Formats: sequence, structure tokens, C-alpha cells
Amino acid sequence: MNKQTKIGLVVFILIFVTVIVWLLGDPALPSKNERNPYVSENWDVQFKSNDKDPYGLFLFDQLLRAHVDSGKIIQPITDWIQLDSVLSKKQNITMLFVGNRFGLQNREIDTILNRVKEGSDLFISYNDLTDNLIKRFFNSYEISYDFADSVTIFIQRNKFPMYYLYQNDTLAHEWKAFSAIQPIDSNYQSLSSFMEMSNFIRIKLGKGSILLHTNQEIFFNYQLKRTEGYRYTSFVLNNLSKEKDVYLLELGRLLDEDIMDDSAMDNAEGDAERADSSYLKFILKSPAFMVALGLTFLGLILFMLFRAKRMQPIVPYLPKKKNMSLAFAETITSIYLAKQHPLGILQVQRKNFYDAVNKHFFIDISRREEDREREIRSLVEKSALPESEIRDLLFLFEPTAKSIINDQYIVEVAKKQRAFYLQTGMISFKMLERIENQAFTIQRNLWLSYLFVLGGIFIVLLGFYYLVFAIGIGIVLWPLGSLFLALGIRRLTISLLNIGKDNITYFPVFGKKKELLINDLMHITRLKNGIQLQFSENRKITITNIELSSFDRTQLDKFIAKHHQLEIG
Repeated sequence: MNKQTKIGLVVFILIFVTVIVWLLGDPALPSKNERNPYVSENWDVQFKSNDKDPYGLFLFDQLLRAHVDSGKIIQPITDWIQLDSVLSKKQNITMLFVGNRFGLQNREIDTILNRVKEGSDLFISYNDLTDNLIKRFFNSYEISYDFADSVTIFIQRNKFPMYYLYQNDTLAHEWKAFSAIQPIDSNYQSLSSFMEMSNFIRIKLGKGSILLHTNQEIFFNYQLKRTEGYRYTSFVLNNLSKEKDVYLLELGRLLDEDIMDDSAMDNAEGDAERADSSYLKFILKSPAFMVALGLTFLGLILFMLFRAKRMQPIVPYLPKKKNMSLAFAETITSIYLAKQHPLGILQVQRKNFYDAVNKHFFIDISRREEDREREIRSLVEKSALPESEIRDLLFLFEPTAKSIINDQYIVEVAKKQRAFYLQTGMISFKMLERIENQAFTIQRNLWLSYLFVLGGIFIVLLGFYYLVFAIGIGIVLWPLGSLFLALGIRRLTISLLNIGKDNITYFPVFGKKKELLINDLMHITRLKNGIQLQFSENRKITITNIELSSFDRTQLDKFIAKHHQLEIG
């Protein structure tokens, strides 16, 4: 009984005991399931992603998370170190900002634009930009606005009326749009507009895009609660990739007094380099911290003086290195058995082969086309194998059509892959023999075992409950529940089959185990509800389908297909 099974058993027992105690106890007081709506009168705080106030971005953040694929990251970036760490990764991302004023230092925006050229996207919804950003986005730049309490945005023939509210009253507001602009890419695309002026544009930059939006107030919570605001925001998000991680550029959010021109941003870079923002400055301001720091250094000096003497044995113990080749082969085997689709298995085989060749020969054959021919020639020289055999194997790993990939195709790839490993000495014949001789175990279905355990606990508690109230059936229920409990625990603690190289061991729930030779296996019959193994001297083992999980049933079918033909019963 492994550790996971024990933990699962304990958790289920605790849950069922809790349920039984709750059922036998006093009924709980009725509780109201009505959900109170969130009410806020704060119309001041703006552009916070977790803020449910009218000017917050909580609903925009939820729509963004629903837009991107599950498993993708949505994470804020608040400083240059974090930004540098994200941009150093070789993957395309979406960088996003929604706010009033946006600005970055020159090195920051240059690094971001370099990543955009490689395929990333940059989305900025803003009211003001710093001059150094405008110069990098546009050759000429003019903004106009409509001062009104509402505006109608057009997307082709669709109309989206937008209103500016404050404390539930409509107020006149500056709705900004691009007037006379010349972006760095003159073939920019206008995605939405009002008053015949674009307010949402896409600028191509290398392999990526820069998306600029001049009406950040459209993404407020109160706007998205309206149908028009929701539909327009959905359109904006649909212009962003669903398959890229999203990083929120919070480090570029500026306050009203922080808006600076290009020279000011350059000076800010110099001041940031000269300013002392280290923890040491904070420590040196406090006399108590300085004393503590001095005592720490004194303690370290004394430690080095009195503990510099050699403490380990003269001949240190060197543990024997563990041979991980067999464990690695077993891991790959389990992955093969867990994958159900032939294409998924082929992808695992290909990655395993490329990594093994790279580790053994220091040759990366997964590179691009211009480098691959050189790597293949190097592999031919180092492996001393004919070039035709290597190219045939690589062609099998990279088929031109997915429709030809089936179980037989996977078997053919595995044979050629193993032959390559053996011919080049990457795997020895002795290690291969050890792998093939590994035994595997067929376990019983855990859910059925858990059902017996939990049913036994329930019947035992029910029997004790009846005995407390002097009900006669309780004297029968608790022994019956004990029997179910013992049966479930017995099923959890022992395996069903242990199949080795030469023999099969069958473990019944109750009784002695049966050890049978594989060579004595005469016939296999497929029953309606299971499989029957027939050995010599009229010995039989019957295994029902309900006893096995889907994974163990697959393992048993592979063993049967390897040794014998099935007769459908």
C-alpha cells in the first residue's frame, strides 16, 4: 500500500466520518444563500485591476483572463529587474497597459520594442504618453478630442455609444482620438474610430504589433456592465493573442505630476543610477542597526578564526553515483503507456531522441534548416553510421502527414530508434536486457476498494447508531460493515497480478497466492466481462474488467498481445 493510497484512504475516511456526525447531529440553522451585490461610492481610485469600484478594472481583468487560454500567465510587472527577467525568456508574450499616463525609460522601451520585433505584442490604452515613447512610435503625432458627455464609436457598421459618468451623473469629458499621425509603419490599420478619427490602431513592427488605444476610460467597471461596453471590450481583446502570456506593465504607470519629456527621462536614468536605494542605506540611518551590523561582522570574524580548523574526515566518504539510466528508461516507458494518441507518443519519442543525441554526441539536430545539414553531417561522422540510415530515422520522426501515424508506425520508429542506440553504443546490450526483464504489477481498481472501505465505515456507524437506540438490526449491521471494511483494506494493500520475465503471480483477495509459469500459459479467452488465462493442468485465472483501472487494463492487454492471440469468448 503506497503513500498516496494511504493518504487518499485517510482523507475519505475523515470526510465520511464528518458527514455521518453531521447527519446524526442537530440540524444546522437555515442560512441565506442570497449573494449581496457589491456597492461602492468611491469614484476616485482609478485603473486598479483588482478594484470593483466604478473606476476600477476588475471586470476588464476578468474578461482578459477569460480571453487567454487556460494555463497562460497574467502577471503584473512593477520594476525593471522583473521586466528584464521576463524579456530574457525566448518566448513571445503580450505586454499590456491600461491607465491615464504611461512612460518608460529609454532602455526599457528599447528592450520592449526589440521583443516586439521578434513576435511579441504591445497594447497601450492611455491618455498621455511621454515624449520618448511618442518619438519611437510616430514620425508625426497630433491628438484631437471631442468634449462631450458621450461618444459613439464605430467598428465598420457597428455602433457603440459610450458615456462618461461620475457619481451616476453624465459629465462632459475629453474623448481623445488620433488626428494627423504618421506611425513608424505608414501602413497602419485603424481598428475603431469616432468622428472619422481613429481611436484604436495597430502598427506592425517586425513580426509583432503595437496596439495603441486612446480611450482608456472605456474599460472602467461601470462601462463594462453595459452591453455596448462589454461588446466593445470583447472586440479589443480579440485583437490580442489567446496563446501568449500576458504581462501588465505597471512599472510604466505615472502619476499626474510624473509626466516627463524625453530629456527628463534621460536625466531620470542618470539619477536612478546615482541614487542609493540599497538596504545598506536604510541600515546606516539607524544606530541600533549599525550596532547589530557590527556585531554580526565581529561574530563572523570570530567564527572564521575558531572554526577554520578542518572538521571533515581526512578521507571523505564519497557516495556511489546512482545509475539513472534504468530509471530514465522506466520513466519513458510509463509515458509511452500513459499516452493514448499515436501523435503524442511520436512527439515524446522525437524529443527523447534529440536530447539523447545532443547529450551523447553534443549535436543539436533540432536546429533550423540552415544549421541542420551541418549537424546531420557531424552526426554521420561521429556515429560511423550510413547517412541514409540517419536520414531515414529523422524522416520517420518528422512525417509530412499526420494521417500515416498509427500504432504500427510508432512500433517501427521505436525499433529503428533502439537500433540506433545499440549501434552507436548509447545503450549497452546488458542494460537493454535488464530493461526487458523488468517486472510490472497490475493493481486493483482503487475506486472499488474505496467504495468498500467507505461503505463499511457507513454500515458500522449505522449499526452503532441503531444499537444506541436499542434497534435490533444494529447487531447485524456492524459485523457486516466490518466485513466490507476488511475487504476494502485487503484490496488496497495487495496487488492483483505481478508479471515477471518467466512467471505470473496472482494474489486473490483472500487465500494463498498462485505462482504460474508463463510457458505454461496455454490459452487466453476474452469473456464478456473480463479475461480468463488458462494454464496447463486445468489451472485458470479469471480477471473481471471491474477489477482493473483503464491504465492497468491497457498494460494487461499489451502483455496479452505480446505473448498470445486472443480468442473472443
